[in-house]
Amino acid sequence: MTDKMPPGTNPDEIKASLAKTWMQTVMGAGSLAALVVAALLLFGFHFGIAMVVLGVFALMPIFSWFSSASIVKKVMHCQEPNPDDPEHARLIAIVDRVYPKTGLSVKPAVYVSPMPIANAFATGRNPKNAFIAVTEGLFLAELDDNELEAVIAHELAHVKNYDAAITSMMAAMASLFSLLVATGMPWLFKDVYTRKSGAPLLNKLAKKADRKKRFFGPAGGVFGLAFVMMIFYIVSIFAKLITLFVSRARENSADACAAHWTGNPCWLSSALQKLVAFERRNGGNMKAMLLVRGMTPLFIVNAFGEDDGSAKPKGSFGARLRNWWNRAGQQHPPIAERLITLDRLSGGSCPRL
Repeated sequence: MTDKMPPGTNPDEIKASLAKTWMQTVMGAGSLAALVVAALLLFGFHFGIAMVVLGVFALMPIFSWFSSASIVKKVMHCQEPNPDDPEHARLIAIVDRVYPKTGLSVKPAVYVSPMPIANAFATGRNPKNAFIAVTEGLFLAELDDNELEAVIAHELAHVKNYDAAITSMMAAMASLFSLLVATGMPWLFKDVYTRKSGAPLLNKLAKKADRKKRFFGPAGGVFGLAFVMMIFYIVSIFAKLITLFVSRARENSADACAAHWTGNPCWLSSALQKLVAFERRNGGNMKAMLLVRGMTPLFIVNAFGEDDGSAKPKGSFGARLRNWWNRAGQQHPPIAERLITLDRLSGGSCPRL
């Protein structure tokens, strides 16, 4: 690292960053809710039926949110820290030091996962039953006390901000929207398969529209099927991109909270760089990677080498478009972008490894 001293914090930038991320969260949730309402109005779903569909189809995300702490604890084989282990004792001491700064009324439980990846995560339906955890691999990434404090502050921010509940709500709305679109799109085929006569269903199908309409009609046939599939794919991807947009906003919010509570954004900047470097050196453990693939939204950094921390490309329009698309499909903001944000929150420039 360079010899440049950390510049401290910029309170105005931290406040502006928190306001921006909450505005992005509200905007994303509002956009997805508007899509759900638009689908209901477009396809003429009965309100009562829609509410039943919402309750049934949102059951899985709601169950995941309600049981997130116990599920994640089992998946990651989380255990209580061992006070006789120096690294575990250091973790406990740092949590005790950061917790009073968060304003949380209850200190979340702290666990250690034996996974070899270097990461940290937090989950739980509310602060009272939430917990934070670090992996054993995190202790191998050579974080100093300040850097580990910044990581812990980031995870405590997720607990304080109810981020697990927010992401679960977004998943439920995205699932409902996809279901409504999948159910309502066949409405476009009504002219092909519906006859005014009272003939049985099989006769209706046998006497469907003429060959030209079957293959080229915009409301049915091959052309209609391709059209419906294209529209369904586009709107489903759009709904997913909105949920990922909100997920990235929650990560940026946790970064800003960590910078505020620790008093030095550069500690988190340095920690993120070390974690990315560690994963690049030790990312070949496929067994652990496959096991925790579903945990990606909870981790502080991407655990699968899909973000090397490099800056955005400044080449052709095509390169910039590919970069935007790759970013839109990620749960976390790119590390390079997070480092630039932390530079701004510090009021200067944080050292680079």
